[in-house]
Amino acid sequence: MTVPDDDDDALASLLERVAARDPAAEEALCRRFWPFVRRRVEEARRRRNWFWLGDVEGVVQDVFTQFFHAQRAGRFAFEGRRRLEGFLVRTAFFVAMNQKDRAGRERALSLFDEEEGRLRFDVAALAEALPDQLDRAECLRLLARAIAGLNENRREVVERTLLGQKVREICAETGRSAASVSGLKFNAFVDLREALAAVGFLGRCGAMFGLAADGEDGPRG
Repeated sequence: MTVPDDDDDALASLLERVAARDPAAEEALCRRFWPFVRRRVEEARRRRNWFWLGDVEGVVQDVFTQFFHAQRAGRFAFEGRRRLEGFLVRTAFFVAMNQKDRAGRERALSLFDEEEGRLRFDVAALAEALPDQLDRAECLRLLARAIAGLNENRREVVERTLLGQKVREICAETGRSAASVSGLKFNAFVDLREALAAVGFLGRCGAMFGLAADGEDGPRG
């Protein structure tokens, strides 16, 4: 079924059939508005530098899934084609932002080194391996997120330290001087401590990682 661009009556009729769960109507609506939604998402990705958004078609699919649900739940009332397009665009941005948040959480938890192509310090995997110790697993997740929030150089020193490398080993592998590594390590743990304190980590998990709640400088060892 083809719906003329400016025929609001025909579009309203189509949406009534969509509300009644008519598969043919759903397919017709998707065919009519899919290119429009995809174009708007692609434009936003390009103009806003949404580098994390890789699956545009997946976003568009989610938009229509959410639209059908909203329409049947009475959260959308048809008031013309332009209002419908506005609703679809807002839904697309909502879906895209959810993907950004999800991608950020996945990066924070995995600490994946894209250049080396491997996990350098997989706190998330360690946490998942401890399903019978839920408090410990949650502490590890909080730690992973805090480490991922450090700047690149400080994060690398913290990760290598947690992997058991000594200062001299970090110097050998990174080409940095001992003074540079020590400075990065000290400042990284100051930043890390502040980030963890902000989420109440010290009180819940401090003892597990050698962090005291009385103002000491950072992890021991």
